[in-house]
Amino acid sequence: MKITSEYLEAILDNVLSSLIAFNPDLEVVWCNRTTAELAPTVVPGASLPEVLGPAANPEKIDRLLLRGEKVMFRAEPGLPVLEWLVSQHKLPGGDMIMMAWDPDLTDEMVQRRAAFAMAAAHELRSPLTALIGFAEMLSIDDENLTPAQLEATLIIRQNAYYLEKLVNDILDLTSNSFGELRLDITPVRVEETIREIVAALGERCAGRDQTIEVDFQPGLPEIEADLHRLRQVIENLVHNAHIHCPEGTAIEVSARVQDGGMQIEVSDDGPGLPFDPPEAAFSSFKHAGTIDVGEMTGSGIGLTVAKRLTELHRGRISVESSPAGCRFKVWLPLDREGALTRIAPGPA
Repeated sequence: MKITSEYLEAILDNVLSSLIAFNPDLEVVWCNRTTAELAPTVVPGASLPEVLGPAANPEKIDRLLLRGEKVMFRAEPGLPVLEWLVSQHKLPGGDMIMMAWDPDLTDEMVQRRAAFAMAAAHELRSPLTALIGFAEMLSIDDENLTPAQLEATLIIRQNAYYLEKLVNDILDLTSNSFGELRLDITPVRVEETIREIVAALGERCAGRDQTIEVDFQPGLPEIEADLHRLRQVIENLVHNAHIHCPEGTAIEVSARVQDGGMQIEVSDDGPGLPFDPPEAAFSSFKHAGTIDVGEMTGSGIGLTVAKRLTELHRGRISVESSPAGCRFKVWLPLDREGALTRIAPGPA
């Protein structure tokens, strides 16, 4: 039997998933008949960011169209929730194929597990807040504590802070898996933000005889970013260097304009990452052992969260590692609206 173009078209029109071809300008060039049922606003000639924008937040659209990640949303109110995914393989001429379909039972179970993780993390926040508060109250009255009691109070505080950070990381990672993590974009002074972070973490580093310094290019411009999330990225990188490097390690945080963006680097002269390749450190729940016995180990979530938050800013993060030290580079665009370069999906 000879396969004709009409025969192939009939097959594509009867596929139960929506199939949408779009060009590098994110304009629809073709769609099958199922698309009219699942996503009626997606028609040839339409701009995907414009027709999908009212149905999903900008960060979710970025994840779908720019990073090739699977997301879930309704094409229009009243229509069923769909899973959306862009194929990583290009068509002749550079066009891409996007698919949308009803989620099956397996995906629903995954979503339920993620929802449970979010609910559990929320429930942990209240007792953690109380634990931290009482530990701080005890440390204020340290003159009435014996050395052993003072040390125990310090250990309680450190572990409570660690658990609080872990809970927040779980919430962020789970929210990101739902595609619901949002950014509050405002003008941010990077130099001022880094100085505040270093001042806050300086005492912990000094407790291990570690030094932490800053280095800024003069006259750094403001960038469009979410201040809270940017702080989270930098804090995670500095915290990672602090807990995984031995006493006496030198840590440096720098910022400069490079390649049309703001490049922030967190480097150390520790032993480097125990991963080959080093980029494996960004995968969820990958973690390394710590140097000192009794030191809290990393959960493997912090670097994953840093990567996800950087990509939500339409930026990128990389790492260089050797036995002489480690260097993380975070690049954020100065022109956020113009930074619509499609990148490969990151590790989950």
